Amino acid sequence: MALIIERARIADFFGTFHESGYVLIDGGRIEVVGPDPAPAAPGAQRIDAGGRLLTPGLVNAHAHLYSSLARGMPLPGFAPKGFRQILEQLWWRVDRALDLDGVYHSALVGALQQLKAGVTAFFDHHASPTAIAGSLSQIRRAVAEVGLRADLCYEVTDRGGPAERDAGIAENVRFAQEEAGGGRFAAHMGLHASFTLSDETLAKVVSAAEPQKLPFHLHLAEGKEDPVDALQKYGMRTAERLDQFGIFTPGTLLAHGIQLAQAELDLLAGRSASVIHNPRSNMNNAVGVAQVAAMLARGINVGIGTDGFGCDMVGELLTARLLAHHTSGDPTVLGDPALLSLIRHNYALAEASFGVPMGRLAAGCAADLVVWNYEPPTPLVPENLLAHLLFASVSEGLRPRVVIVAGEVRFADGKVQGVDERAALARAREVAQKLWARL
Repeated sequence: MALIIERARIADFFGTFHESGYVLIDGGRIEVVGPDPAPAAPGAQRIDAGGRLLTPGLVNAHAHLYSSLARGMPLPGFAPKGFRQILEQLWWRVDRALDLDGVYHSALVGALQQLKAGVTAFFDHHASPTAIAGSLSQIRRAVAEVGLRADLCYEVTDRGGPAERDAGIAENVRFAQEEAGGGRFAAHMGLHASFTLSDETLAKVVSAAEPQKLPFHLHLAEGKEDPVDALQKYGMRTAERLDQFGIFTPGTLLAHGIQLAQAELDLLAGRSASVIHNPRSNMNNAVGVAQVAAMLARGINVGIGTDGFGCDMVGELLTARLLAHHTSGDPTVLGDPALLSLIRHNYALAEASFGVPMGRLAAGCAADLVVWNYEPPTPLVPENLLAHLLFASVSEGLRPRVVIVAGEVRFADGKVQGVDERAALARAREVAQKLWARL
């Protein structure tokens, strides 16, 4: 059935704008975008936006759904002195306590949160060392119920020994062969980070990824552990080591990219991989600040994600700007052109994964849309769309009114469509209690 959204203030991040317009959707794609009045279109479902802002759905380029059940979790004795101890005392305990039921429910909760933040597509990085086989299928099942697009991978690492490492590689390959595709699900080859990956493992992963043409999704120089390990064991910096294995391929996602030397930035400038900035998580973990402005100046591909620290992509963009202002002392750094480049790059990554034009309000593009519960108090024009979103997130708690994915309404007027959210959250609380007891 065709769908028409009318009386909307229409804007995307590439310059499309209508003060009052409509979008006609059919077959999961946009058919027409134009000024009101909308055509009659007998039989079409109609949504009256009532003058609210309509934009493309947002893309989260680095997420961890498995962290969803950790909210409020008691951690007696939690007193990390650095990033590795945060991993050891928190996240490596949580992921090892997950069973397949926990994987499913954490993914369901996480996907619901993404949807309700206006995120219609995301790149997830998963770990559950005692429940590896089939874990990506459980995530796919949960995400499909919510109706989002997701690019999935399992985190390969040496920290659990060769058997877990090989199971992680196998799960990535199995999912890519059996369950990715169809425009809703895609796959990467997941890796943890250089400091938990031997040369043998990197060689095995590259060999397994090549027949499937899988790009990689990993953490790069998030904390000091990565460069210290690479220098002590291999006599080179982290990016230099990974580059020897051909990791920096088109579509590869390098989360964080904080502890990088200038020579490593120069190296990345000559590669096709993308650094994914996660400012709020980085601040929370006290690991430092990515050199985003310097990366962009060198022509490095840069996107943005949340790293499991919530799902608010608009808030993440604002934090990226404020953090850059604070650390540089320059109130002009990461201005609108820079932040828009991050948003647009996220759409390019999603388009490459899901095989459909993303992020533009134009005929033939994915019908992944958000009607925001927002009417601007000042004039909104193409040049100030980003400013409206950033400041609305601060002053008004910007939230969606309607979210549409591939032409299907998945959230409307405060209710998730097709999922009993209250029942899902009640069951998640039960599963979380069991998870916490296993820590």
